[in-house]
Amino acid sequence: MLKKIFNILYKDLKIDLNLKHLFLSVALYLVSSIYIIYVTFDFSEIYEFDIWISLFWIVILFVSITSISKSFFHESHNRNYYYYYLFSPSELIVAKLIYNFIFLLILFFIAIVFYSLLLGNLFLSKNFFLLLFLGAFSISNCLTLISAISFQVKRNSVIIGVLSFPVIIPILKILIDISKVSHINSSWNVIENDFYILILINIIAVSLSYILFNYLWKN
Repeated sequence: MLKKIFNILYKDLKIDLNLKHLFLSVALYLVSSIYIIYVTFDFSEIYEFDIWISLFWIVILFVSITSISKSFFHESHNRNYYYYYLFSPSELIVAKLIYNFIFLLILFFIAIVFYSLLLGNLFLSKNFFLLLFLGAFSISNCLTLISAISFQVKRNSVIIGVLSFPVIIPILKILIDISKVSHINSSWNVIENDFYILILINIIAVSLSYILFNYLWKN
């Protein structure tokens, strides 16, 4: 199973390397969004931490939906038919979850680099990189399942937007709350409850992905 998962990861990496314009378009969208914030807001406004961190996670939200939505859509019908006999549904969805998480984590670090260069780095808490890691993990898990569902429903990309926002917005709200609280007080006791809620959401998302994708793949 592990060997097949690595084969899928390698296959997805080769596809992305061959289709560099997909990654570059997402990166351009990311940098452009940050630059628009830079030229729109007054320095005195953006340097209030609540606004700074809220705008950062909002940018992350739209970049995540844009990038993960391609997860299944760049696969042709014939290629999926070939995968049907080559891989099991569990191997394929686990590989997609891992790849989307790594892909989103790279985008998150690109985002914080450009965001900090243009708008300053106001987040001094040691928990910030843990938040990026947890945020990438949470958002990628939810969007991967939604992308799989929308792909099976006649490859309707509109469904991604319809289904993703009700799921992602609560996650985003928790991430923003943790960011604000940990900026003031980095004590574990302060963010413990929200952290456990995110972990629970991830367990549910991964479990649903693993279970439901078996039925989606058969159809």
